[in-house]
Formats: sequence, structure tokens, C-alpha cells
Amino acid sequence: MGLIYDNPDLAALTLTRLAAKESEGPGTLEGRMRNYLDGLEQRNGTAYLELVAITLARIHFKSLDDLARATGADAAGLLDTAEVEALEGF
Repeated sequence: MGLIYDNPDLAALTLTRLAAKESEGPGTLEGRMRNYLDGLEQRNGTAYLELVAITLARIHFKSLDDLARATGADAAGLLDTAEVEALEGF
């Protein structure tokens, strides 16, 4: 039996919490995220990490969609903007 946070939805939320803490300032949280993912992979296999990635993408889009609804913006437009900003970083 896996840990409660071995559920893909809860694992994605745990990673999101770690990312939120990381955004507050520099630290070693990236290492914590990697350790967490390593533990999930060891207990559940690589295919499980694919489910976590899918869950994270769905959560991310839901957040964009919620923001779009709250602001009257277009969710696809917000996604386009986020993609352009990420590409500008290369």
C-alpha cells in the first residue's frame, strides 16, 4: 500500500506547494521536489510520474481557465501569453 501522497492529484498538489514555497526566495526546495519525485518513482514506477505530469498540466490549465473567467480574458490567449513568455527565456 502506497502513501496517501502517492495519489497523482495529491502528489501534484504537494509539488505545487513546494513550488510555492520556492517562489518565496532561494533555497533548497528544488532538491526537495526531486527527492519527492524520486520517492514516488521508486514506489510506483516511471509510468506513475507520467500521471503526475498529466495532473499538473490539467491543474495548470484549470488555473488559467479560472483566471480567464474571473478577468474576462480568453484562456487560450492566456496560455499563448505564458508560452511566449517562457520561450522568450531561451
